[in-house]
Formats: sequence, C-alpha cells, structure tokens
Amino acid sequence: MRDMFRSRSAVRRSAATACVVASLLAATACSGGASGIELSESDYEDGEGISASMLPQIAAPGEDPEKSDRASYVVDATVDGAGAGQAVELQVEDGGDWKVVDSADTDDEGRVALTTDETGKLRVVSDGEKAVGVHVSTDDALQPAFVDEFDEFHKEAWGTRDQGYTGVRLCSRASDDAVEVADGTLQLSVLDDPDKGTCKVKGKKYDYRLNGHIGSGYSFLYGVAAARIKFQELRGQHGSFWLQGFGSKPVGKAEDTGAEIDVIEYFGDDHPDGGLTSFVYWHPTAKGKTAGGWLPDPDQFGGDWSSKYHVFSVEWTPEKYVFRIDGHVTNTITQGVSGVPEFLILSLLSSDYELQHLGGDDELPQRMDVDWVKVWPKPAA
Repeated sequence: MRDMFRSRSAVRRSAATACVVASLLAATACSGGASGIELSESDYEDGEGISASMLPQIAAPGEDPEKSDRASYVVDATVDGAGAGQAVELQVEDGGDWKVVDSADTDDEGRVALTTDETGKLRVVSDGEKAVGVHVSTDDALQPAFVDEFDEFHKEAWGTRDQGYTGVRLCSRASDDAVEVADGTLQLSVLDDPDKGTCKVKGKKYDYRLNGHIGSGYSFLYGVAAARIKFQELRGQHGSFWLQGFGSKPVGKAEDTGAEIDVIEYFGDDHPDGGLTSFVYWHPTAKGKTAGGWLPDPDQFGGDWSSKYHVFSVEWTPEKYVFRIDGHVTNTITQGVSGVPEFLILSLLSSDYELQHLGGDDELPQRMDVDWVKVWPKPAA
C-alpha cells in the first residue's frame, strides 16, 4: 500500500465529529452515511474563501516500481487568511453523500496538497471561521503527451549525452555502458572506465569513470514534467532530473535563450545539507545567474531517497517554476523563467568536485533507478 504523506493529519475526523463541526459552522444537517466536513452548495464560490487547482498524477511514494497511471492526482489548495494548522479535506461524491479521500492541515501560507486516486468531481472544503469549499475535477487536469514506462529502452526517444572528459567532469564521461533498462526501470550507473588509467584531482588519484547520462528528443514549452526516481545511496556522484533548451546557450534573457532547470539533484544519504537541491541557471550576462538551493527540511517529504521511489516534478509557467515532491511544494522560483522549448535529461554524474566524497572506488558501482517519466504540456492558447 502506498505510503501516507507525512503532512497528512494523523487522524481523520469521524463522521460524527464532522457532523458537529458542520452543523456549527455551516448550519447544515448531516445525512446518513456522510463523512467529513458538511456544507451547502451556497458555500461554493470560486475564488472566495478557498482556491484550488487540479494537478495531474504526480504523487507515488513507494518501494516498488509501478505504472505511472497508478500515481495519485494532486489538488493544490489555498485557504484565504488561514495560517498553519487549519483543517482541509478533499471529498468525492459517493451516492449523494461526500466521502473524505484525503485531509491535511494548512502550512504558514494557508496552502495544502491533497491527493486522490478517485476520478471525476471532487470538492475541497475547510472549516475555519466559516465553512468554505470549491469544486474541482480530475477531468480538468492536463493530459500527458510524453510517457516512458521503461519497459524497454526506446532509442528513438533517448540518447547518451557523451561529451567526453571535459568541463567539471575531466575524470568522467557519459557512456552507453552505464545505461540499462531492466525490471521495468531505467538504471543509470557510475562505473569505473576499464579503458583508462587514473585521473588526478587536487593532487589525489581516482579511476576514470563512466556515467549514465541521457537526454530526450522530446521537448515542450510550459506544463508539468515528472519522474519517479529512487536515487543512489552514496556521495561522490549526484543523481538528477533536469531540463535544457536545444542548441548553444547564448547570452540574453531566459525568456529568449532558455535556462537549465534542475528539477531535482541528490548528493547522497550522508550529505550534511540533506542531499536534495533544485536550481535554475540562466545567462543574462556572460557571468550567468542562479536561483534555488538546498531543500531546507527534506525529511518532511520522505527522507528515504535511496530506498524508495518518489515523484519529483516541476510545474513550469510563463511566470514561475513550482517544484514538488509527491505533490508537495518544495520551492517556487520566479527568476530565470525559460520561454523556449526544453528537453528532458536523466543522469547520475560523478563531477570532479565530489569524487573525494565516495570513500574509495570499491564503493562502485552506484545506481539511480527511474521508474517512469511523464510530461503534461500546457495546451497552446
């Protein structure tokens, strides 16, 4: 059974308790079999009191591979004027009553992520000073245009990004040998390069390495991109899901020249900063700019990155990037927003600056498993 999110309320309201709350707050009567917060249709006024957006299937924590259509839909809701700790429920219509499918408490900004495996008409309700609610529907979620379940390696969709021993990876390069599809997953590895000797970094010697590093031929402009990933365990390399624009990187505004969008990077279980980052890089000048950084409290979203799969996603609009783990917002960046099509990249890279952290080449190979990748582009206006 899929793991429960850490931010969900520890105990859901019983039907009886919910009826008392509803009667006090919304002056409505509870009908037999109803559960959760009750309110009348007059309480539904979109944009007043509570707002919600329907996101696609981007939540699926768990130990085993599973198909992307088994992932949960996510509703991103905000309660006006609410602080931390206000109860919010996601309900589905069930034989004339409303059944609770998820519940959680708002964060400091009145925001909450709710998930559901139900489809069709739903409602988001909250019981602060006044009972409020809004209807949503899974029918309004974006439709996927690119899906890879990695039942086999699709050479027409992906290619190894072998750029040689260069840049920040003078001791490693991308190779087909570090890419494999098995057991329904894409397996990216860091391996010793058997055809090379040793490489020297800051006076220390390391074996040359081969990296799993592939890019897609598919690109899109605005929408949601997600990958379900189980990362490598050790430091000395970092697993990544990221986007880039095609061609060279000329100097200019990101809306004209694109940006590197690092949806997620993982630097190992023992990293002192928690191991997870999301970054955006762009070049308004030759020097370039950076936004994003380390996730300050990643354990609230899982904390088991090398032992379980999680869905890492970015919602990319003309105004911002919203990064999420299993539907929960981890960062929002409004700088360097790309305005050009970008393609997908999956990689496990051993950059020169991190080789010292592995603890010896006897710890190789390391591996990052990708269960699936999916893109829901925004329809053209």
